[in-house]
Amino acid sequence: MANYKSTDLQTWLKLLCQMLPGFGQAVLLTDSCEQTDSMIRWPADIEPHDDLISTASLAAAQNKSVTTTLSSDQRNDSATDMIIALPLTRIDNFNGTLAVLANIKPSQQSVVMQILHWGENWLGLLFDRQQPATPPPEESAQDRTGGLVHSGRSRLVALGMALLLGVMTFTSGNYRVTASANLEGKIQRAIVAPFDGYIAAAHARAGETVAAGEVIAALDTEELLLQKQRHAAEKNEYTRQYRKALSTRDQTQAHIFKSQVSQAEAQLELVEKKIERAALVSTLDGVIISGDLSRSLGAPVATGDVLFEVAPLDEYRLIILVDEKQVADVDEGLSGGLTLKALPDTALPFVVHRVSPVFQQEADGIAYRVEARLVEHHAALRPGMEGIAKIDVDRRSLIWIYLHELFDLMRLWAWRWLP
Repeated sequence: MANYKSTDLQTWLKLLCQMLPGFGQAVLLTDSCEQTDSMIRWPADIEPHDDLISTASLAAAQNKSVTTTLSSDQRNDSATDMIIALPLTRIDNFNGTLAVLANIKPSQQSVVMQILHWGENWLGLLFDRQQPATPPPEESAQDRTGGLVHSGRSRLVALGMALLLGVMTFTSGNYRVTASANLEGKIQRAIVAPFDGYIAAAHARAGETVAAGEVIAALDTEELLLQKQRHAAEKNEYTRQYRKALSTRDQTQAHIFKSQVSQAEAQLELVEKKIERAALVSTLDGVIISGDLSRSLGAPVATGDVLFEVAPLDEYRLIILVDEKQVADVDEGLSGGLTLKALPDTALPFVVHRVSPVFQQEADGIAYRVEARLVEHHAALRPGMEGIAKIDVDRRSLIWIYLHELFDLMRLWAWRWLP
């Protein structure tokens, strides 16, 4: 059996997945690859769903396509998570099974299956082109018959591709912008060190829920208590001197001692305020998203150091990192769905609130921050959760949806190299 390059199969799988509506994950199980790992996946950096691998193995064992529905909502008008596995039996000298996970409507299942069959034929044509050329032997009658069969098969493949392109041209679908996303607290409160001191106690740390007014840490107050005693003694002494000056009718000294009493009272009040603020309390009900002082007892802190950050549990802001090639299609008011890694079986609806000009550099290019608000609240949500967001833009032809990125690359190439 021939061995094929894993990079070629990875590229083919990536391009095929970009054509699928509602695509989530895909795996290709094969023993015809030059590498020891018999599984090729896309996206390559995400572990495949367990049901995806098991469905592919079942299809390979039964040698027929297998469809599995993961979502509980199976109404005719709603999209569900479906796994479609297809053994690749049309390619010579190749043994493999393709399985894809997509969020589609039941009516789109046949379209996905047609695209998978087209991808299988496409992979076969690619492998035929990669076979080394050999000098043609003397043609016999049997060879001529085989050539006619092969020519007829090629015409059928070309006809099938033409029909598929025609169907994709005149069939419309939902154009959605897919991007990575993460949850942030709608508001975040920082708890900072009120003065220079040392950490005396830590009652909570990151990940724990706290209530408004709850003490989560404390600073050492031993030195402040000594200052309080000193200022109280100074106040008493100045008060005694002030009364003595009044008794001798020394107005000048009485005025001086009265000012010193007021100064001692102000310093005493300042120390008492510091002692009260030594107990670090949460200003709202929420969860601590950063800060752990349990291993820093006795460590010094400076005024203004951020010791904790607290975010509420019922108000979130969704941050979507949209690729620069698609950010022009996103506007305020568009709706979409969010699937989190922690809740892969739940699609959370959201509405785009703001398209920010702020961008950040990602591994595959520049991404712009798009802020959105969740329509529904889920009890399992926590700040910092990550997932995949899909923004519904409008309806466009399937051929544009699946091939517009290729056309854009061709335009850029032409602009770069043509005079």
